[in-house]
Amino acid sequence: MAISRSLRLLILAITGSSAAPRVLPRVLPRASEICYGESMSLFCYKEPNGTPQNVDVADVKYIGAYLRHYGRQNPNKPAFYTMLAPDTPDCAEWGLYTRGSAQALAKHIGEKTNTSVLYEDIANTIDGGESPTDASKAAAIIGCLSDGGSLGVLTNASNPAYHTTDYTSSGYTLSGILVKIVAAAPVS
Repeated sequence: MAISRSLRLLILAITGSSAAPRVLPRVLPRASEICYGESMSLFCYKEPNGTPQNVDVADVKYIGAYLRHYGRQNPNKPAFYTMLAPDTPDCAEWGLYTRGSAQALAKHIGEKTNTSVLYEDIANTIDGGESPTDASKAAAIIGCLSDGGSLGVLTNASNPAYHTTDYTSSGYTLSGILVKIVAAAPVS
């Protein structure tokens, strides 16, 4: 490959060598490397292993209630949140909802799976349920309080919506979505 004089001078100025740069093959990391070892277990962003998000717990409660309400708008057909493997390469994160100091994100951990879960289950993962007990709150992201955190969606596999012909024939799985509560970007 011939390199023009001006390009050779630019390479010399930047690298101190006029040799053509070596082109390395592009190696794509596996999703597990991109996900930074995140797991589906509850992880609170507390020090020393995390960075506290300083979210208002009232905002987190609101997000859970909003997502639950959204999922119930049609009582005869509850709403599903779906993340398909081809649409979510490299463990993509999508915004679910933002309220005040807090933002809920969904991260697709299943690099080869198509995941679809009820909004109600996402809400329960965030706030512990519509009428949460102390134990259900402790097992949900809201148990992390103002630190925020992450947790794989806690699905109610016995929900009839998961046993319809449409759902069972779709090939969707119930696992593979990690929900996160993080600090919302400041509004300027």
